[in-house]
Amino acid sequence: MAAVVATAPVARASAAAFTPGSASVKPREAFFDARGGITIRFRFDAPRPTDVSVRIAGGGREVRRQELKQLEPGAVREFRWDGLTEGRKPAPDGRYRVLVGTSGSDLALAGRVTLRGHRHPVPRRHGSRGPVGEFGAARTGGRWHQGFDVLAPCGTPLVAARGGTVVRRRYDPRLDGHFVVISGRKEGLTYRYSHLIAPAKVTQGERVFTGQRIGFVGDTGNARTTPCHLHFELRKRSGRFLDPEPRLRAWDRHS
Repeated sequence: MAAVVATAPVARASAAAFTPGSASVKPREAFFDARGGITIRFRFDAPRPTDVSVRIAGGGREVRRQELKQLEPGAVREFRWDGLTEGRKPAPDGRYRVLVGTSGSDLALAGRVTLRGHRHPVPRRHGSRGPVGEFGAARTGGRWHQGFDVLAPCGTPLVAARGGTVVRRRYDPRLDGHFVVISGRKEGLTYRYSHLIAPAKVTQGERVFTGQRIGFVGDTGNARTTPCHLHFELRKRSGRFLDPEPRLRAWDRHS
């Protein structure tokens, strides 16, 4: 997924004093809050230091603008986009154009990037447990299933579906086994990953990034009598559980 856009010439801007050189945007497909973000590099020629504008647009509107003051021409410049809008909210999933040029003039296309807000937590081959593993399925003692079970061999790597902060990392021998809970960045949801084969690879309070490895599929807790799987929960900060399956299915198409 993390392909790099080859450096390529960009079209000439209308301002006579500013001549675009080369530009690149990488990766072409990116996940919000992934480590490193989105890197925009460009070079330009001009007779003197120049104010340069970098703008990111998609869906018919501009989502982010950065004004870089009095840049010296000739050198390769770099700007990193964190996937946030001007209002410091996550930009919607979609394809974005990156434009560069002198402030107050027409801008040249530097490249494009497709942004995704989430990654499937099991990026390797996986399946489901059928009705018994679905959200809302009945459990013993009057309980109900509050997540969705993703089947995968024990030891399969797990990654963070969304970057954020680890709010809990514990062992529950009765139900969850080794589990970790991450509060997603900029969205008001928590993500619970249960039945890990061993303690999570992240610690309580740690900042994690989308796609970062956090552990491995296992069968701990009450999963010891079932095939190895990830029990995955989504919960709003109000405490209400959400059915993860539609989101997992959508994320699976892009991971």
